[in-house]
Amino acid sequence: MNRSSKAAVLSFLLASTLTASAQTLRVQILNGKNGKPVANEHVNLFRSGDFGDLAGDRNVRGFKTDVDDVITTSDIAPDIHSFLVSVDWHRQCTENEKSNRIAFSLQEIFVKGVVSENTCKPKVKRTAEPGTLILFVRDETFFEKMAH
Repeated sequence: MNRSSKAAVLSFLLASTLTASAQTLRVQILNGKNGKPVANEHVNLFRSGDFGDLAGDRNVRGFKTDVDDVITTSDIAPDIHSFLVSVDWHRQCTENEKSNRIAFSLQEIFVKGVVSENTCKPKVKRTAEPGTLILFVRDETFFEKMAH
């Protein structure tokens, strides 16, 4: 094999390895009271701890859910281990719904999928595939919106 062929094979193997290691995170936002999609909403993902975005920057990374209530990204810095989710004008359906500070483990999401707690209506349940986080939220009350 000549030198240029070896370089081409090495480049191909390196590119294949990098592509295989990049995983896609899928976050689905659902209304915790009725299980319906929360479509076309602005969603921020924060690094837990220092509030940088998933690309490793200090700025917040924003997304908009599609018509199927989903955001997807594979732009995740390798040093990110967990993150927080904030949906504009919504609160998470959690035991302490005053706080949206529940960190979700990337490793757990990629290995088995994660479904957030749903205290808004516990009968509304879903299952998540590996690589997917399903987050139950509710609309903010008038007073919660005024507190912004």
